[in-house]
Amino acid sequence: MSRQLEPEFDPITLEIMWNRLISIADQAATTLVRTSFSTIVRECNDYACVLMDRNGDTLAENRGAIPSFVGTLSRTMKHFLRRFPADTWRPGDVVITNDPWMGTGHRPDFTMATPVFRNGELVAFTGIIAHASDIGGVIFSADSRSVFEEGLGVPPMKLFSKGVPNDGLFELIRYNVRVPEQVTGDFMAMVAGCEVSGEQLLAFMDEYGVDVLEALSRNIQARAEGVMRRSISRLPDGTYSHTVTLDGFDEPIRIACAITIRGDGLEVDFAGTSPQLDQGGVNVVYNYTWAFTTYPLKCILDPLTFRNEGSYRPFTIKAPEESILNATYPKAVSSRHLTGHCITSAVFGALAPILPEMVIADSGSTPQYISFFAGVDASSQPFSLMLFLSGGMGASREMDGPHCAPFPSNPIPGSVEVMEAVAPLVVWQKELAQDSGGAGRFRGGCGQEVRIEVTSPQRSELSMMSERWDFPPEGLHGGLPGSRSGAVKIAPDGTALPRKGRTILEPGDMIRLTIAGGAGFGPPGEREVERVIEDLRNEIISADAARTIYGLERRKAQ
Repeated sequence: MSRQLEPEFDPITLEIMWNRLISIADQAATTLVRTSFSTIVRECNDYACVLMDRNGDTLAENRGAIPSFVGTLSRTMKHFLRRFPADTWRPGDVVITNDPWMGTGHRPDFTMATPVFRNGELVAFTGIIAHASDIGGVIFSADSRSVFEEGLGVPPMKLFSKGVPNDGLFELIRYNVRVPEQVTGDFMAMVAGCEVSGEQLLAFMDEYGVDVLEALSRNIQARAEGVMRRSISRLPDGTYSHTVTLDGFDEPIRIACAITIRGDGLEVDFAGTSPQLDQGGVNVVYNYTWAFTTYPLKCILDPLTFRNEGSYRPFTIKAPEESILNATYPKAVSSRHLTGHCITSAVFGALAPILPEMVIADSGSTPQYISFFAGVDASSQPFSLMLFLSGGMGASREMDGPHCAPFPSNPIPGSVEVMEAVAPLVVWQKELAQDSGGAGRFRGGCGQEVRIEVTSPQRSELSMMSERWDFPPEGLHGGLPGSRSGAVKIAPDGTALPRKGRTILEPGDMIRLTIAGGAGFGPPGEREVERVIEDLRNEIISADAARTIYGLERRKAQ
């Protein structure tokens, strides 16, 4: 194949082509969602679709990809290429893995890649990451002691070879999971998404006369890198630090973050962070730490440019090995989000003194509150259901925090009606929690209370993955903290549920889950009286809070 000389794309053409590539990734996502079998993909948005050049470097990601997967597929692709060199790939090959250290940090996430051939030559790869509804082992939980308890591990292997399914691998996976139809059905939906994006990519190359995607990739990455470096160079040089404290297990966990800015480069160092844990699956692998460090930086410094590997080149991310943010094999990592999501809080806290107009106060949905139910229904059919619950987002210098909004991750809770249709559960209450948003010049978003009844005729198992029971979300610049999270079995005995652990639910048991509110920004005394009155009218705050925290009666009398 005769290669083009390195072309220089004019900005308008480059923008059009870049948008077209992202639309191809979006089309893969649409195919995945429409053909998937599980609610976690179909309803909850826990996936990412990526186009890569033949070197495994990212060309484009779908717009709705969750931050957990930012930039990780290209890293996994490098592992695939070491195991299966580029000249060994054939049309119809599909390679997968769920290795936490190669991929996204825990075994429920499967990464898949397929090659794209044009005129007989490898020109690109398409890839999808999706969370499987089950992977065997103990149910998805935070109290595991090693990765071996966290389900079946699959090293880089061919799920299809030249279009022929690897029946042995399919059978092995089906044999080890509780809901094999959902798991393997989602695999086939991922394959369909990859095929669609591959076909669309070839049509794109034909339409624009692009023979070598690497040239386009280099242009896109160079533009993104330039924008990011210009944004960093506007910041004052120096080192800015912040520490976040989390509940942990037997003792609190510390995330220590120091951000150093020099010229157009930025370094984030997590030295001083708590060591990795021997008990509990809240350890984080480096890939996940990298994703949730670069994501908030991208949001703050360059929110408008589409995500691309070039955006991240100005960043250096350091996490000490064997710390809780760079755990080593075979530490437990299943619930790594309980620690990893809070990296965002540390980054925002460090940059708050120099970028008060860009950061937000701490959020009650940081980290995501997850309840995982498993058992059998009235027909003795197995079920597993993951319930994403969001607290209030933190307030900013310009506005109140949204209620019950996920941040920094963006999974969708899914509808109550669908949840009740696929699992023997009834949701009796799902409402905003009054006085849960931290007070401030701008108020944090409200958290929520959820009451769920188990209607299965047999025992079910519940896994709780939650934080913010002891250390509520922190306010900024005088704003007050948000409310705390919690969980209790209100029927029949009113006992507290484990914040990170598994428990048995009997038929008829009723549980109440409380999700934290977001923190406030600025002193409460500076909140406009009209806003306080409106919150009181809408029952966002109580009359007592209006009087004692905001001083409403005194301020109205002035």
